[in-house]
Amino acid sequence: MNQYPITPYLDEICVALRESTSRFLILTAETAAGKSTVLPLALLRNFSGKILMTEPRRIAVLGVANRVAELNTEYADCEGSATGEVGYKIHLESNITKETRLEVVTEAILVRQLQSDPALEAYNVVVLDEFHERSVNTDLALAFLKEAMLLRDDLFVVIMSATIDTEKLQEYLGDCGETPVFKVPGRQFPVQVIYEPEKSVAGAVREALSFSKQNILVFLPGISDIRKAQDALLETGLFDEESNNELCILHSSISLEEQKKVLVESQKRRVILSSAIAETSLTVPGVTTVIDSGFARINRLDINTGMEKLTTETESEFSAEQRKGRAGRLCEGTCIRLWDKHDPRLKELAPEILRADLVPLVLECSERGVYSVDGIDWLDCPSRAAWKESSELLLHLGMLKIDGRITEKGKAALTLGVHPRLAGIALADFDSDKGRLSEEGRKLLIQFSSYSRSSQELQRRFISDLERRLKISGYKEKEKTDFLILCGYPDRLAKRTSEPGLEPAEYKFAGGRQARLYNKRAPLWLCAPDVMAGDKEAVIFDLVELDEAKINEFLEKHCEIREICSFTQGTLQKFEQKCFGEIVLSSKKIPVSDGDYAQAWVNEVKEKGLVCLPKDSRVESLLLRAQFIEQQKEAESENQLEERLRDSVNEWLIPFMGGKTSLTSSMVYDALYWYLNGTEIDRLAPETLVLENGRRCKVQYEKLAEIRPVIEIIIQRIFGCFTTPQICGKKVLLRLLSPASRPLQVTEDLEHFWTGAWIEICKEMKGRYPKHNWNYTVVEKD
Repeated sequence: MNQYPITPYLDEICVALRESTSRFLILTAETAAGKSTVLPLALLRNFSGKILMTEPRRIAVLGVANRVAELNTEYADCEGSATGEVGYKIHLESNITKETRLEVVTEAILVRQLQSDPALEAYNVVVLDEFHERSVNTDLALAFLKEAMLLRDDLFVVIMSATIDTEKLQEYLGDCGETPVFKVPGRQFPVQVIYEPEKSVAGAVREALSFSKQNILVFLPGISDIRKAQDALLETGLFDEESNNELCILHSSISLEEQKKVLVESQKRRVILSSAIAETSLTVPGVTTVIDSGFARINRLDINTGMEKLTTETESEFSAEQRKGRAGRLCEGTCIRLWDKHDPRLKELAPEILRADLVPLVLECSERGVYSVDGIDWLDCPSRAAWKESSELLLHLGMLKIDGRITEKGKAALTLGVHPRLAGIALADFDSDKGRLSEEGRKLLIQFSSYSRSSQELQRRFISDLERRLKISGYKEKEKTDFLILCGYPDRLAKRTSEPGLEPAEYKFAGGRQARLYNKRAPLWLCAPDVMAGDKEAVIFDLVELDEAKINEFLEKHCEIREICSFTQGTLQKFEQKCFGEIVLSSKKIPVSDGDYAQAWVNEVKEKGLVCLPKDSRVESLLLRAQFIEQQKEAESENQLEERLRDSVNEWLIPFMGGKTSLTSSMVYDALYWYLNGTEIDRLAPETLVLENGRRCKVQYEKLAEIRPVIEIIIQRIFGCFTTPQICGKKVLLRLLSPASRPLQVTEDLEHFWTGAWIEICKEMKGRYPKHNWNYTVVEKD
């Protein structure tokens, strides 16, 4: 172990952790420092209890656990220490015995253990490795661990990564006391970076094969791009059986067995086509050359639809550096980047908790007794809108109550080790008397799980493990259904809205979203679990066709009757509609009654947003000022404020209509002023401001790159002002005008304006406006 850069620091790190007043320690260590493999062994020697260490992926768990076990065996041979101390646990696979003291697990398993044992009594130390990846489970585990630390005084946590925002993390952990930060240099060999924006992946691989004697790692955004590159490279003849080259794939969609093969050294020179899975936490042996496409597949949740949108995006600067580092672990290496050196890139990607599906997280929090997004301390607080959307789905699935508390079904779902949607299908299908799932249930669960492309043996193990968990849960569904798929995906029920035979076929989901199906066979009714959200329409990739006769019977049982008031060409009309979600099954016109006019406006706002309301300058100013205040608090974005007003329109608009049959901008202003606490808005973001020289001036709020307070003022009227006025801690943008109200200068730095730009302005303006005072000079304040 002496060959690792972290070795000289091990004792110091262990002492710092033990003496940390917060019992947290943040460790940053450069690539190849040995933090994931050597530090855990040092913790074993310095702490008496068991240690739990997380990795972000199953394949990383296996790689790290195996390497640590090898090092531990070497150490045992030298020192006579116990062997068999290192084990691992992932879904469907466990290698933990009574002798195991260091358990390497996925973050999801840590979350489950924290749920079953909130104080984590069985462990002495927890290590969160590769923290920068910031999966939803990473953030959830950290929030739970922070609570667990309050229950014990002998639990220690190490948070480590190659790169991490230590100040932000220290501030977050501040309630627990001061948290030390330990930085360890790595052993990164120099990597030559070559930019080849015009070269294809296949061309770059051919070039690399001409100079590299070691393995080549190629980063591509997703499995589709990987398969295309694979086909192009196989056509070159460079990977024929008699050649010394071997072409491999590394992606989460291939079986774990295939992934494991890539981690085993080969006699042949390998070209590994990989997704971002090999960026960190996983060492692919023998790599000295990296080819980086510059792209990554990023999962983003469309809050309006509850659908995820997997997009190909330019990778961040951080990811590019991580990928480059893979080439310099063994010796000097080469990184070929297939983009222009000056292409702009984000510094880093937003944490997954701010952009991904929160359904599992919300259910986990409910079991913990957290019923709102504010009920726990987050490193980065999830979107309130995403939390609400997830809660509504879980309510529909029968896993949450209306107040956010978890149901027995929800508790059972959490024990199954699958997404709550799949848990809904499994719980509805499981026959507790026979102890098994039906053939239909098994097929659906495999089809829409992460095991859809796995070997039949792994799929069999998945179903067998699920049936075992279902039996232990003891949950029995009270009512059987004809449509198992709707027990997990009720919001993905869709009806064809286009004529038969048209391609692509148009569909409307129960959630209201429009979608297209590029398939000649387009049933009238379907459920589409595999959907990609688009900017305007979603695209259906995989579906389950629903029998028309049976679905009509199902909809009759589960539909609701609504009275809808709306304006049709300016005329108020009222309809009684039979609906399933946003799908209208039937509609008939009924007479209008008192209060329908106000309700029609509510419906207009919910459908179209605030843009449909009558507004004047007072309303526009009030909204901009409210958004400006929230912008300074770093609370909600402009869109989230509008969504909040749209969702709550019943609360603030109807009381101010008072049975009237007309809506004016004055009524809208009064309603918003009351609901948004206009008095507080006037105080924090005033429309007039008294300047340093005693003059009163008007403040406008304008939407620029962000909402800014702006003062337009003739320059002579600001004489005597030495500092830029501020509102909510934000400097006011000053548009300084000539006596004819023409623009002279825009500044937010009045402090330096008088000794800078003002001198040149004076020279120019004296001749143009000789009757006005241009002789103002700055007199230093006492």
